[in-house]
Amino acid sequence: MDWQQNRLFIAGAVLLIAGALAFYMVRSRTGDTVVGTTERPTLPDIDEDDVTALDLTRPASETGPAEHVRLERHDGVWHVVDPIQALADPSAIDTALDKLDELEIAGIAASHASHHEELEVDDAHGVHVVVHGADDAVIADLIVGAFRGGNTMVRVSDQDQVVTVRGSIRFAFSRDLKDWRNRSVLDLEADEVREIAFTGPNGTFRYTRPTTAPAPIGEDEEAPTHAALGDWQQTEISYVPAPATDADAGPARAPAAPLTAIEHFTPSRVRSIVSSLAHMRASDFAEPGVTLEGAGFSGLSPRVTLTLGEGAEAQHHTVTLGGETPGESHNFYAMRDGDDTIFVISRFLSEKINPTAAAFEESATPTPAPSDGDGEGEMPEMPGGPGGQIPPELMEQIQRQLQAQGMGGP
Repeated sequence: MDWQQNRLFIAGAVLLIAGALAFYMVRSRTGDTVVGTTERPTLPDIDEDDVTALDLTRPASETGPAEHVRLERHDGVWHVVDPIQALADPSAIDTALDKLDELEIAGIAASHASHHEELEVDDAHGVHVVVHGADDAVIADLIVGAFRGGNTMVRVSDQDQVVTVRGSIRFAFSRDLKDWRNRSVLDLEADEVREIAFTGPNGTFRYTRPTTAPAPIGEDEEAPTHAALGDWQQTEISYVPAPATDADAGPARAPAAPLTAIEHFTPSRVRSIVSSLAHMRASDFAEPGVTLEGAGFSGLSPRVTLTLGEGAEAQHHTVTLGGETPGESHNFYAMRDGDDTIFVISRFLSEKINPTAAAFEESATPTPAPSDGDGEGEMPEMPGGPGGQIPPELMEQIQRQLQAQGMGGP
């Protein structure tokens, strides 16, 4: 073979071999290797229907120490059993089980323990996930590590080999304790609420929806199974309007008689509040050791009751509002009847539980600012003509749009 005639071929082969060696060295330094045809990595086969418990341990971080949570399924319902006992959040549980059921290996990331730390699958950095089945038998014992290149590093706890699993899965197991708990205060169908009643320092307000006869149907249509509910009506109102000025509230002034109706009552305001409360979710939970008294609960605490059904089948759901939480978050404590959990809710929701009469009134019409004659300081002309009077149909449309966005009513 004349090497001079084939020197280009030889040079190309040398470059190819050198490139392959360099690629191998780089991949080995990062712990990444290519899956061979003779060595296929495996993970335990997990069927989410077989899972009865999860033990999850997050590593310590700059924001706090390591945290362990145990979740168990009893009679089809998941619970947090350690470090506290509480109902678990179904959505969080479903996400975790789905990720375990769908584990798909993409390749091998490392085969030696020296790479565990950088891939975050060591005890100090990985999320330890122990999956239990019948009789608390261990189905899988995994360390979930870093997310890189579209894959998540995963290691069976008693093995050195690290595999890459398709997609991001660490988030499903690395949650705060509060995110494993069920934060649903109420979970009702707003359209099925027949009555809502408020009691608190701002007065008593009770609204009901009358039953209306079913609409006539055609020959080819099925008859409705139950009568429809009409719009909200004032049923029991008792409140003292706030004084116009501080002077009106002086000791010499006789107490005003409670009003028994809201003059500018707007049913859409009640619909908006019911919509907000029917699916009320907490933002957090009271810290351990917070007592009912410390959370501001008493026999005079504001409360709201939503009623579904009627007569012997009526279901009453009551939420009581406590005091404001410490700090600058401006959140409030709340509890629902029949549950000793102390929730933390937003100020927005607290105002829905403890509304004033103004919360059920038609929005006030903006008043134009006084003019100095040159046009400065004047309010722009609003739809409907001078004076800023908004047509009722436009106001109703705006309110419906706000309600659809979860912002209806103050």
